[in-house]
Amino acid sequence: MVDQDGYAVRLEWGLDGVHVLGRSCGALVVVDVLSFSTTTDLLVAAGCSVLRARKQAGRAGAVFVAGDMSPPRPSLLPELPTGTLVALPSPNGATLATTASGSGAVALAGCLRNARAVAGAALRVAGGRPVGVVPAGERWGPTHEGGLRPAIEDLLGAGAVVAALAGLGAAPASPEAVLAADAFHAARPRLSKVLRDCVSGRELADAGLPADVSLAAEVDASDTAPVLVAGRFVDAWARWGNTDG
Repeated sequence: MVDQDGYAVRLEWGLDGVHVLGRSCGALVVVDVLSFSTTTDLLVAAGCSVLRARKQAGRAGAVFVAGDMSPPRPSLLPELPTGTLVALPSPNGATLATTASGSGAVALAGCLRNARAVAGAALRVAGGRPVGVVPAGERWGPTHEGGLRPAIEDLLGAGAVVAALAGLGAAPASPEAVLAADAFHAARPRLSKVLRDCVSGRELADAGLPADVSLAAEVDASDTAPVLVAGRFVDAWARWGNTDG
């Protein structure tokens, strides 16, 4: 199969993208803006660690913030003390991150809020190998079991991460990655409106959660880089130190 060989920054969509990029990349940034990655960023920034697997949550004494088939809602996050272990099941973003970690790559959760922080952490943990960026997209159907639906918010979030990687000196990027960054730069002046008007944003608004979209649209509002370690998302910079400056 033809791959994006020769590029330091690569991009592929969804679960198949994880499988393809996991063969060659040292770090994979999974981007699920609305709203797994954004929620994970907020929780980890608040000093929590995030457990992906539901079957481990009971034994670990984790607090649940969403059901298996319901996307996590940032505006519904409870006030949790620092150090709380949170179970955040997700049929999409979390599943991709777990698969990415199983490929041998280091898995991180990226979004618009933490694009630069995650880019810096990904470069560090990749150990000189390529960095892969994986926009999660959505799944068709009420049970999230249908085919991949490319989601504009994840394209823009992935583009923000690619743009941050370029700003940190990662080059060259594949055409797939470059075009995602171009889309992000083009949309940035009206980013909040684009996210609010896209299908996923309208779904949240219809559910009475328009504030979640505004929160997710804040570019580089966070210095947190959630990395999956032993089944839990923790802050890469708190764990290994931030030398990005």
